[in-house]
Amino acid sequence: MTKQPTYDLIVIGDDLSSHVAAAYASHCGLSTLLIAQTGLGGLHLIGDFVFHLDPTPMNGLGPNQCGRKILEEMGIELPAGEEDPMNPAYQVLLPGHRLDFCNTPDDLLSELCREFPDLEAEFRAFYEAASDAAAVFEAWLDKHPRLQPATTREYLDYLKIFPHIFRYKFNAVRFDKVLTAHPLVEKVWEAQQALCSFNLHDLFSFASAKFNCTPFEGITSFSQGKQYLFNELIKKLEVSGGLYLSSCRISSLNPGKPAGVELFTADGTTSHLSAQNLIVSTKADAMSYLFESKTYSSLADRLRPARILFYPFTLFFGIERNCLPEKLARHAAVVPDVNKDLSDHNLIILDTPQAASNGQFSDGKTAMSATVFLPDNEAAWQVDALKNEADQILEKLDAFFPFLRDAVLLSSLDQSIDLSKACRSILSPKYFIRNAALTSFAAKTHQTRFDHIFLSGASLMTDAGFAAEFITGKNAVQSVLRNRS
Repeated sequence: MTKQPTYDLIVIGDDLSSHVAAAYASHCGLSTLLIAQTGLGGLHLIGDFVFHLDPTPMNGLGPNQCGRKILEEMGIELPAGEEDPMNPAYQVLLPGHRLDFCNTPDDLLSELCREFPDLEAEFRAFYEAASDAAAVFEAWLDKHPRLQPATTREYLDYLKIFPHIFRYKFNAVRFDKVLTAHPLVEKVWEAQQALCSFNLHDLFSFASAKFNCTPFEGITSFSQGKQYLFNELIKKLEVSGGLYLSSCRISSLNPGKPAGVELFTADGTTSHLSAQNLIVSTKADAMSYLFESKTYSSLADRLRPARILFYPFTLFFGIERNCLPEKLARHAAVVPDVNKDLSDHNLIILDTPQAASNGQFSDGKTAMSATVFLPDNEAAWQVDALKNEADQILEKLDAFFPFLRDAVLLSSLDQSIDLSKACRSILSPKYFIRNAALTSFAAKTHQTRFDHIFLSGASLMTDAGFAAEFITGKNAVQSVLRNRS
């Protein structure tokens, strides 16, 4: 066993928030080690096809948005020529209907009214209310990056925005009655939330204004997908003097001061590492070591736990591109049956890479992923159950893409199963998280009962969507910096 020098900070996690935390800490001058146990990142190669592992659309990366600001603070730029938002941002497909969620209010309203002309006034009133509320929410998040008020001054600030919250809730209740009377439209709104949000608790929380306005905020897409972000963050970590370790296993964790981590590396070496501070992703296996004697990391977590409802299961397959409609968006939420609940095997998230700038795929082939969300129970994740689920996915997609089965060039169910399980440390599941008693936010603290150990991860700030990966990573590092000052 080799003993290594003590770091200022060890970050444990495979997800994007862990990479943000490690890069930001190293950028701020902390001697930092990032332990990414799988090192999977954002892309995976199967055969000749490159697959994007995470179907979650990337928001928060537009000009002056929180994710972009954090990257720019570290000197990380988005790839030149690829920062423009997608239009449409995403699609919702139902039997006999395709809705393009365009990135301007007028175009989106025109699209909705084309499909549901009798509801134009209701759509217009709702989006006016949602746009106003989304602007207030973004301003609050920019000024209060922990989202949840924690001091008397912050609660006084919160009271100033409460009239906006009340106004949006009032309009949302009115719109909810419209959805109840029109089940098809209701499925459209539920599909949007399932596509963009990690919290399935409240379709019309105050933060839902942000998700309803996601097309206007913009969805970003890179040719390398999220892998570009992983690569740039690792580069920033290492250029700033930090260390990145992957393909390793943590065998024990001592939360004392300094904190100790026992690590088995890929070459079979056992190392004992120590740090003055730890940041642990809420999706990391190390959480079980850190809090093995207690179920909850803090009193707040005990009162409002982040309960996992569904994990993503993804089928990865390579196909002939001509079997898909020309106007299929990069991200699409498919609802096969408008009469069933989405949680009843009734939602498929498609992720299909975009064509080249000339609109053509050079070899006529493309990778495609189809993701469903399965309950967090052992029975649903048995191999036979997953094989049956895969058959159902293809059968349901037949109704929307009748030539898909015949156009499959590569399909590996075994690798899809293995990847879906391995990606639990990277991808965000669907949570049930109640709003705090005194506010309209589902945000949770990154503090733990240890004053030198902090958390990162999207479950801490599901109200921010994908941007939570950036915000929670930075928030945790700032707590470490405050400890040192």
